[in-house]
Order: sequence, then C-alpha cells, then structure tokens
Amino acid sequence: MRFVIIVIMLLLSLVLPGTVFYFWSWSGIKPDLIMLFAIYMALHHRLFTGVIWGVGAGILQDFYLGRHIGMYSLTLTVVAILTGWLSQRWYKENFPLITLLVLMVTVVGQFLIAFLSLGAGLEWSFQDVIRVVLGVSVYNALLVPVTYPLIHRSFLYGVLRYRPKYER
Repeated sequence: MRFVIIVIMLLLSLVLPGTVFYFWSWSGIKPDLIMLFAIYMALHHRLFTGVIWGVGAGILQDFYLGRHIGMYSLTLTVVAILTGWLSQRWYKENFPLITLLVLMVTVVGQFLIAFLSLGAGLEWSFQDVIRVVLGVSVYNALLVPVTYPLIHRSFLYGVLRYRPKYER
C-alpha cells in the first residue's frame, strides 16, 4: 500500500503542473513538483534509496516531456544526492530549515536544468534564466509549509511509514 501511494504521488507530481498549477502560475512560473517529490523522498529515505527515487522520477519525467532524454534524470539524481547529504546534517523537524533546504536545492537543480537546456540549444537570456530559477525555487519553497508537515507526519506515523516485513 505504501508503494502504491508513493507512485500515485509521483504521477500527481507529473500531472498537476500542467493542469491545476497552470491556472496558479505567476508570469508563467509553475512549481517543479517532481523536484519537490525527489527532495521529500531523499529526506525520508537513506541516501541510496533517495537517489533511486530521484533517478526513477527523472526518467519518468524525461519520458513524459520527451524532449531531452536524460536531462531530468541527471538533475533529479544530483538533487537527491545533495538533499540526502544535507539531510544527514540538518534537523528534519525544523520546518523553516526544511524550507531553506528546499529553496537551496531547487536553485541548484534549476540552474542545472538551465545549464543543460542551454547546452541542448535553447537560447535563453541571463535574465530569463535567473527569473525562472528564482521563481520556481521560491514557488517550491512556498509549498513546503503546506505540504511538508503532512508528508513528514505520514512518513513518521501514517501510511507512508516504512514497516519491516515482520511487523506487517
């Protein structure tokens, strides 16, 4: 059941930016829910498992968008590694600190996407890159106080809590 709910969350993270958040965009800026998903998975799993979730989400997003295969899988792998490394040093119960973590990691991930997009031939100006990177990062950080307490509580006590086989 836990795995099914996580997969549903992953699929909703793919679909919602193009549907619901299309109407809630600010100057065309929408949150990167897949990146937020990868950050949350890396926060609540060990490093290797978080990286596997990041790679899987990235591959799924690569195939969903279909333009530059490998760009999002590489980006979400880096995001999961950075989040896993930072989560070992930061307190997960401190919601303002997690908001700062999401902001910083999203900035790194969005700059990596912009760098890979420029390498793939997109012609963005420096102002466009900064506007998109900061806009998506702030949008993701604003979603943390709404989403993270529910996700964190569910990973600790709810449906998403990992139970070893002998407890089931």
